[in-house]
Amino acid sequence: MNKNQLKMVHYGQLVNQVITTTEDIQSTMSPKFETLLQAIDAATVAALDPADYTATKAAFAAGTAQYEALGQQLNGVVAPARLMGNHKLLAGAYAEFVAGCQAMTASLGAAPADLDTAAFDAAETAQDTATAKLMKHLQKISALA
Repeated sequence: MNKNQLKMVHYGQLVNQVITTTEDIQSTMSPKFETLLQAIDAATVAALDPADYTATKAAFAAGTAQYEALGQQLNGVVAPARLMGNHKLLAGAYAEFVAGCQAMTASLGAAPADLDTAAFDAAETAQDTATAKLMKHLQKISALA
């Protein structure tokens, strides 16, 4: 393999690792997210078990920290020249996703009754928008690679 091919392989492996790890973290946090979402929809947030709520808040904070680290990896990789523009867009979309996660974590107050449902919903929307952008940019990168 020549230098450019090696660069492409390294880049592809890193992007794949970031996305796979992100999906793994999401699948771990999904049940906690669903519990919160159901409680918000049923207007029973204040009735959530405080210990479970605290564990959920800690899991969200830990997951967000992992996302931040993955985002730094994505920003630190040198993309092949023909993918540079799409890589910048991908990294930007990932940063938007992380910001949505941070906002969601921030919406969780100290106790279940303190959950800011409007901020939680806005953060969910921001995450969904960023995820759609991520998928779009990943598809472009895959087509060009």
